[in-house]
Amino acid sequence: MQDPQDGLRLDRYLTARLHRYSRNKVQELIESGQVFLRGRSAKASQRVSAGETIIIRYPRREEPPCPHQTLQVLYEDAEILAVNKPGDTLSHPTDKAHRNTVTSILRGQFPDLAPRLVHRLDRETSGVLVLAKSREAARALTEQFAAHVVKKEYWAIALGQISWAAKTVDIPVGREDLEVKVRQKAGSGQEARTEFERLALSDGFSLVKARPLTGRLHQIRVHLAHLGHPILGDKLYAGAGEYYMKAVRRQLTTKDRLALGAERQMLHSRALGLAQPSSGRELLIEAPLPRDFEDCLARTGLHG
Repeated sequence: MQDPQDGLRLDRYLTARLHRYSRNKVQELIESGQVFLRGRSAKASQRVSAGETIIIRYPRREEPPCPHQTLQVLYEDAEILAVNKPGDTLSHPTDKAHRNTVTSILRGQFPDLAPRLVHRLDRETSGVLVLAKSREAARALTEQFAAHVVKKEYWAIALGQISWAAKTVDIPVGREDLEVKVRQKAGSGQEARTEFERLALSDGFSLVKARPLTGRLHQIRVHLAHLGHPILGDKLYAGAGEYYMKAVRRQLTTKDRLALGAERQMLHSRALGLAQPSSGRELLIEAPLPRDFEDCLARTGLHG
């Protein structure tokens, strides 16, 4: 079967593939001489053929200063460091962010430590994040997460009045594989189970406790959206992903932000229960609600 993108103009082909770039931005990238096809600087009107290699030299973006110099330590011993991750911070560096990450901040906060991440939180999810201080501790903690014996508790502010007091959602979660590549869907993929408990109701909003029993990507967010109650501020799962694409392209309007209900997704890792690696002692590590979460509770008339 012929590739439907075989023979497309280069600018149209890249626009379909580079979801962070509009066609105008793609054309600017090509005109700046940063796109190469067949070994030469390319033109927007060139046609691409199946199997060809396109090289793109992305312009280097200046990363803004990190807003956090230190992170709140929730628990520390000889093997474990647990911190309260802000809701605007990545867990680890990426090709686009090096400073505003938990691991980078901790390198400055604790110069003599090299803590290892043993799990992750989405960028806009706040709360308990656990790191290991040694390779042996990292291995022991990673095994606990892989075996699903770590007890996780999240709080979320969801859109709509949830009718049930408690519910267990047992619906697989897997990649949606449509325009937004990072978006997941409910109904196919890997086994995913989440226990939900309604904590409070107001006019049009619900405060929910979630206990994921499996560890699928975006599991809580996907399950709540599937139930018709997306998390406030969740650009990826409120709607069909259009808010996410607008945010990526920096095109979110005031109307969009009002519809989302919050600047970031109102999901907070409230507590983690795990075994201390050496002693096996049960630990319960809790994170207080951040200011923006508390403000959202007040604004929506919810009380935890």
